[in-house]
Amino acid sequence: MADRHLVSQRRTVPAERLPLYEQRWADLHVAATALGAHAWRFVSSTDPCAYLEFIEFRTDADPRADPAVRNALRLLDARVGASAVEEWGEPK
Repeated sequence: MADRHLVSQRRTVPAERLPLYEQRWADLHVAATALGAHAWRFVSSTDPCAYLEFIEFRTDADPRADPAVRNALRLLDARVGASAVEEWGEPK
């Protein structure tokens, strides 16, 4: 069985960009889950503009290699805003 990998990103979404964020996230979710990955996001309980996003997948099946996922991530970063990405792997 292949190891799992997790990519996390915090993103600040200004209120006026929330509708755009919702659509861009939906595009990413559809593209990633079509490849067998999991995509989740959470909003802060204290800051309604702060989101924490996760994409989780088998290490040997990184969805970011797919053009639709790459484009969805690029559009999120370009049109909503980007922040530092963290990558996590299963302990050996």
